[in-house]
Amino acid sequence: MSEEEVVQYLSDKPDFFSRHADLLESLTLPHPVNGKVISLLEYQVNLLRKTTEDYRGQFERLVEVARENESTMQKSRRLVLAGLTCSSLDDFAVVVDDMVRDDFEVTQHALILFGDVGDSAVRSHELVEEDAFLSHVAGFSECFCGVIPKHEMSYLFSENASTVCSVAVLPLLSREGGEVKKCGVLVLGSESESAFDKEKGTMFLQYLADLLSAILLRLLP
Repeated sequence: MSEEEVVQYLSDKPDFFSRHADLLESLTLPHPVNGKVISLLEYQVNLLRKTTEDYRGQFERLVEVARENESTMQKSRRLVLAGLTCSSLDDFAVVVDDMVRDDFEVTQHALILFGDVGDSAVRSHELVEEDAFLSHVAGFSECFCGVIPKHEMSYLFSENASTVCSVAVLPLLSREGGEVKKCGVLVLGSESESAFDKEKGTMFLQYLADLLSAILLRLLP
């Protein structure tokens, strides 16, 4: 009898081992890790244990994602509510300070608005075609994580630039009428190289950048 015929026979008679329990107990298989011979029952137990561990790992990942989503929702809610109370660009700067301190816990940040900001105390910068100070940072239309040129680090963070090892750049844009207009930029700086590693996703940062842009557009002169 060939192996195929044995397989077919057992498939046709699923109760075979129930009627021949002594035969089932005598069957042996190699251990999936060390290769030693073990009983079929022990093999099944190991297989079930591994399956259980896999399910536990998947469950823990789902719980972690749920916690991250809840955290994202709470941060977004705080930002939206705070943004609704803003009546000036200076109020906006306070909201940004609170967000950076409470939600990111980073050591440095720089908020810069492009063009005329009226009598606001918020730092401003005039964009020019060949910008010697912010050509790299101002060029982003999507959020960026990683490192930026040293001269731009110095311009953004002044004497604290040497302590910053990674940054997140959040462009503040207007997309009205399908035209992209650069209104400003928020740059977060961390002493940790891994805090804003370039391999990390920027989806949440982009979401925050869009919220901040919407708040800012209401306040620009």
